[in-house]
Amino acid sequence: MAFKSSKAGKTTKSREPDSSRMSNTDETNSSLELKPGNKREKTQSRGQVRLPHHPLAAFVALSLSIFLVALDTVLIPTALPTISQSFHIPESLYAWIGSSYLLANASSVPFWGKLSDIFGRKPAILAANAIFLGGSILCAISVSAPMLISGRVVQGLGGGGVVVLVHVCVSDLFTIRDRSFYMGTVGAVWALASALGPVLGGIFAQHLHWTWCFYINIPIVSLAIVILYLTLHLHNPRMPLMAGLVAMDWLGTLTIITATVLLLVGLQIGGVTSYSSPGVITCLAFGSIAYIAFPFTQCWVAQHGGSPIMPFRIFKDVSNLCALAVCACDTLVFTSVAYFLPIYFQVVLGRSPTITGVYMLAIAIPLAIVSFASGHVIEKTGRFLEPLQAGLFIMTLGVGLLISLDTSPDLGTITAVLIVIGLGFGPNFSAPLIALQTRIQESDIAAGTAAFRFVRTVSGAIGLVIGQVVFQLLMAPYSKKIVDSGVAKDIALGLTGGEAISQSITITGLTESQAHVVRHGFVSALRGTWILYTIVGAVGLLVSFGIKRTKLHRDSITELDKMKRAPSDEVSDANSCARS
Repeated sequence: MAFKSSKAGKTTKSREPDSSRMSNTDETNSSLELKPGNKREKTQSRGQVRLPHHPLAAFVALSLSIFLVALDTVLIPTALPTISQSFHIPESLYAWIGSSYLLANASSVPFWGKLSDIFGRKPAILAANAIFLGGSILCAISVSAPMLISGRVVQGLGGGGVVVLVHVCVSDLFTIRDRSFYMGTVGAVWALASALGPVLGGIFAQHLHWTWCFYINIPIVSLAIVILYLTLHLHNPRMPLMAGLVAMDWLGTLTIITATVLLLVGLQIGGVTSYSSPGVITCLAFGSIAYIAFPFTQCWVAQHGGSPIMPFRIFKDVSNLCALAVCACDTLVFTSVAYFLPIYFQVVLGRSPTITGVYMLAIAIPLAIVSFASGHVIEKTGRFLEPLQAGLFIMTLGVGLLISLDTSPDLGTITAVLIVIGLGFGPNFSAPLIALQTRIQESDIAAGTAAFRFVRTVSGAIGLVIGQVVFQLLMAPYSKKIVDSGVAKDIALGLTGGEAISQSITITGLTESQAHVVRHGFVSALRGTWILYTIVGAVGLLVSFGIKRTKLHRDSITELDKMKRAPSDEVSDANSCARS
């Protein structure tokens, strides 16, 4: 969006410094490398205030923020049975404790990226953290299931903003090559949270109280907010509230929120009831129509001088489309493996939730190490495509090895397979986003990152549904065998339906012969899902060859660099915007 500058008497873009303001010295220093602790700063003119820049401290706070959001995603499912007993939650509301968070998270992601463009990164990330904190408090003090679900919605709204804006802020703080290291670190933090989540969830639910799943967020989020307030200094347009609200792409925002809500609600209801029910078909149909309409809303907004929430130019580049497709395939496999592996461990192998969490460490620890290491490799070499393709290949190989698991594998085999999967997932957290950011304008970083995170969230939800459908179809032939073994029809229905993950307790109440039939049915059905996800991984690997091979450089200008160059000019621009 363009504004008139009363000083220059011409139109300039917000967030882009006028090249005429830069002296020859500025041009000489245009490749200034913004490493933490770099002492080189421009001499400021008279009357300017030197702002303290602490990118490492800000990065630590950003990592804390995303750690809690990731932790919250996997912590609650482990504690759900205990929470359900505490509130006597009916089956119709049980799944919504988790789904409401996902729904709010996914639908709000595109909104946060554009919000940060208009009002600035710092106000946006502080607001997202504050909303997440408020949702955590509401969940912790809940006295009923509806109150808890409402709190989860608030958490999801804030969490969606945190996930997007952490990556946007990292992109603004560091050059395109340096940020690969920090994004790899963010991926390692996410993996660490994913590993600790199930274990902490079990400890809180069994030995303390389930409310600690939410109380744990309060001091850490509060600390992150304080650190970000003191150390995060990025571009702030200082847009007046009303002018900012007018500048928002409300048509695109409402369209994509409507589409996402309808799609995810339809998928959620279909998983509990049937995908052929009229309500589910209606939600999925209208959600699909809204998604089809969304690109047209973006074109209309752009043609009428507005600022689209997802500029269409991002999707015109084949390399960008391939990067987003790789992101979708990787997330679909990652989310689904994280969902179905606990079913295998608890139902087929009869392991407890705590032991299941320990098994999952065999994925999470290699994932965290490789995510961190791959970011370091990309930073040192400037090459991102090779680590990405290696990760996709190893991921596909690891998921393919799951096909060989039967009802009684030895511990060494299980551990080896899980380690291979973790090694494959490692590079894929940050490399696809780096591939996308190399091909878009700096002004589109927030929108591109929001699109990337949106694709991750929605593809993960879709992947789970596809896997559940395949699982139920392959499990259906075993329904009669289970009943013939002496299992009651209602129990057999639960074992072959969409809520199989909650049936581990049911298995313990069966006789050995009955459990044998059930376990063989589960292994057969899960084998079908492993084949499906192996194919998806292979597709992702093939699509990755459409990503343009480029070498990253350190001479890009970051938002932090711009602030160091001419902080007073940005304030002048902002005041001019306000007057216009």
